[in-house]
Amino acid sequence: MRRRAYVLAALVSAAAHLGILALKVPRGEWQDLPSFLTGLVVSVLVAWALTWGRLPTAQLNAPVAAAVTLATTVEFLPLVSAPAVGTQAYLTFVGTVALWFGLLPIRLAAALSGTAYALFAALILTRPAPDVTLLTYLACITIVVGMVASFGQRVITYQQEAATFQQDALTDPLTGLPNRRALLTRLHAMWSAGTGFALLMLDLDHFKAVNDRYGHTAGDQVLAGTGAALLALIGPDGPDHTTLARWGGEEFMLLLPGVTARQAYAVTDRLQGAGLTLGAGLPRVTFSAGAALSHEAATLDALLERVDERLHAAKAAGRRQVCWTAPAPAQGGPSAPPGLDSPGTGAPREHAPPGTDACTNVCTDTFADAR
Repeated sequence: MRRRAYVLAALVSAAAHLGILALKVPRGEWQDLPSFLTGLVVSVLVAWALTWGRLPTAQLNAPVAAAVTLATTVEFLPLVSAPAVGTQAYLTFVGTVALWFGLLPIRLAAALSGTAYALFAALILTRPAPDVTLLTYLACITIVVGMVASFGQRVITYQQEAATFQQDALTDPLTGLPNRRALLTRLHAMWSAGTGFALLMLDLDHFKAVNDRYGHTAGDQVLAGTGAALLALIGPDGPDHTTLARWGGEEFMLLLPGVTARQAYAVTDRLQGAGLTLGAGLPRVTFSAGAALSHEAATLDALLERVDERLHAAKAAGRRQVCWTAPAPAQGGPSAPPGLDSPGTGAPREHAPPGTDACTNVCTDTFADAR
């Protein structure tokens, strides 16, 4: 929003300066030409830097303020020898002060404004017929501009701090991924909207052994690199808006929104039996996962419980695999894997998703080896 506002202001400023120059040059009014040329150049450069250079707006604050200050100084220098100071100079002063308070820290803007007002007042009072009333109004306007700008900057600072706090509250500090709260918020929203999705709960295999052997610092580095490594396995052609979140400890949750069953199985095929290479000095780790489609449960809590059960099943089946099947009942064979071409339909698939046969055949209701 701020970038668009800056670009619009720069374009309007460039158009205004160009129009003024188009009027002054044919008339031979050369007195203010350097000032308006400087303003035109600055406006064009700002628009270019924001549009094509993609520079952050914060990096332009000081250069723009300096350029406008220079242009204003160039415009005011001829007034030293002029018999009178016109209304345009007052307007230029107010505009410059407003720009200082808008771009610079409050204390710096206040110091510049106070110094500039003292110099401008000296310029006015040394004229043959000074307008003290207008000068007094200018002082009041300067103070009001400073107060409004100060309040505005405080509001902006508060909004930025609130946005940062909210972002921090929804981000896992170690991995930089969305945290449990952020994912639950999105899951509840999708569930309420009736949007179909696939959900995978992933757990790093033998992570305690990584901490015991390599130390907790290396363990933290493994966790920090797991997100990028998992997303790399899925690849850039994965489902749109795929979200990977840290669920807690060494557990992660992968959300595949709006996918059909076949698309979800295609993703888990890439994850099936994969290992994660996380960088020099770090061990290569594997993971187990439980997966489910959103239509498989009547409530979101039931769906979360289902993926957790299937994660346990993947652990019990020997780890390093994705399990789409629930644990086998106490009596009878293992349950059939889900198989729908689109969430919400009731047509079963004819066969298990690729890569799940081992999990399907080994899953039992006993999880002594879980986690």
